[in-house]
Amino acid sequence: MATFRLPHFQRDERPHLGALEHAFWAACGSVVLLYIFFAALDAFDPTEVIEATVVVLLLAVLWLSHAWRDLWRDERRQR
Repeated sequence: MATFRLPHFQRDERPHLGALEHAFWAACGSVVLLYIFFAALDAFDPTEVIEATVVVLLLAVLWLSHAWRDLWRDERRQR
């Protein structure tokens, strides 16, 4: 039976996309950390800004899942 494979691009083939990807993940992490910092300083109450809290929680889940995926991928490469 034939297998279906999607084209796989190496990161070196598209350096602009790699830089953009790193900038996106850095921005996600920065937003999450700034939210935690200002919430710890009591600049706002997270229960009063529910929309912002939900957005930051989603960004945190995306950011952490991305980091976990990279760790898992690097572990598989070392085998």
